Amino acid sequence: MKELRYTLLSDGSSDKALLPMLIWLLREHHVDCAIQSNWADLRRLPKPPKTLSARIISSLDLYPCDLLFVHRDAEREPCGFRVAEIREAVEKALKSVPVPPYVCVVPVRMQEA
Repeated sequence: MKELRYTLLSDGSSDKALLPMLIWLLREHHVDCAIQSNWADLRRLPKPPKTLSARIISSLDLYPCDLLFVHRDAEREPCGFRVAEIREAVEKALKSVPVPPYVCVVPVRMQEA
């Protein structure tokens, strides 16, 4: 692999700040090829998708990638709840599009804090 393309699908625009941390994480796990990062900004679409599965489908359509990071803030829910939510949304998305390997990103504290 000469390049790894990843897309971050997040809850909000401030979560774009996670991009450098994800690159650092990939480097720490010995990804030594070029890394191209994209943040899936779906806010400007004429009809932004509402459900997480629809957001995953739109993200993959607009920002093709080799690896998908799906971010959901834990908020007041247990981390496991958000992970299950992401997995369920990916399963639904798989009925419509191929989904590359994905990573659940669930900070227990909002990164703005």
